[in-house]
Amino acid sequence: MENEDYVLNLADFYANKRGDSVISRIAPPPPPKPNFIGESIINVPEKLKDVIKKMCPEIMDIVSVGYREKIMYHPINSDPVSKYLVGVDVYFNEDNGMKKSKHEYGKEFNDYFKMTYSSEMEFITFQVQSFIFPRQKTKHDKFFEIFGVSKK
Repeated sequence: MENEDYVLNLADFYANKRGDSVISRIAPPPPPKPNFIGESIINVPEKLKDVIKKMCPEIMDIVSVGYREKIMYHPINSDPVSKYLVGVDVYFNEDNGMKKSKHEYGKEFNDYFKMTYSSEMEFITFQVQSFIFPRQKTKHDKFFEIFGVSKK
């Protein structure tokens, strides 16, 4: 019961400018933050997309969902070092499904990126955010795909 009195006293202490006390003892949750944000929209380079599509034929497209920048400090000279994490959505074609986990695709994308652009680019890494599969064809779609539509 001591804690309740303490919470009520804090509620009186944190009154708004009009003098009204806080009605709820539980603070509202903060608004959700997206996993990947960026000041501007970034695109996955076409050169990298081509390499990934050739190495993983089950992938139809790769789209960026944003990036995260993390600033760390070099342990020897304390210079700031930026690292970037690029989030991507992977679109699969309908013939071949997903063959690996998100983590495995992410590791492969990092390797392909370093092979394509140079190993000095290790400050950029990729994380697969989600897999997107095409809509399955219905019997109606398959029927008209075979027979087509004739016009009189």
